[in-house]
Amino acid sequence: MLRKLCLAAAICAVAATPALADDTCGPAPIGPAIPAASDLAGKAIEAQRVVVMDAYHQVKAYQAALKPFRGCLATLDQADKAQIASLDRKKDADRIKSITQGIADRLKINDQTVDSETQVVTDFNTLHLAECATDTDVKMCPKK
Repeated sequence: MLRKLCLAAAICAVAATPALADDTCGPAPIGPAIPAASDLAGKAIEAQRVVVMDAYHQVKAYQAALKPFRGCLATLDQADKAQIASLDRKKDADRIKSITQGIADRLKINDQTVDSETQVVTDFNTLHLAECATDTDVKMCPKK
C-alpha cells in the first residue's frame, strides 16, 4: 500500500513538472493594430469616436491579456530561483547555468511585451489626440 502511494506521488510529481516549463505561459499576447491618426481624416466626429473607442477597448483587452502572461513568467522565475537556491553551486553548475538561461530568456520575453505595450499605448494616445483636435465632447476629450 505504501509503495503504491509513493509511486502515485512520484507520478504526480513527474506529471506536474511540465506545468513549470516555459511553454506553460503560451505565446505572448499580440498587440492590436491601432489605426493611424490619418485614418480619422475626413470622418464625421461620431465615426471618429467609434474608431477611438474601438481602439481603446482593444488596448484594454491587450493589457488584460498581458497581466496573466507576465504573472506566469514571474511564477516560473520564482520557481527557478528557488530551485537554484537549493542546488550545490559546484556540483550543479551546468544545471544552474541552464536555469539561469531560462530566467534570462523569460526576461527578454517580458521586456518585449513591455516594449509592445508601450508602442500600442503611444499609438492609441496619438490617435486620441488627433480625435480630440476636432471633438469638443468633454466625455471624450476632458482636457478641453
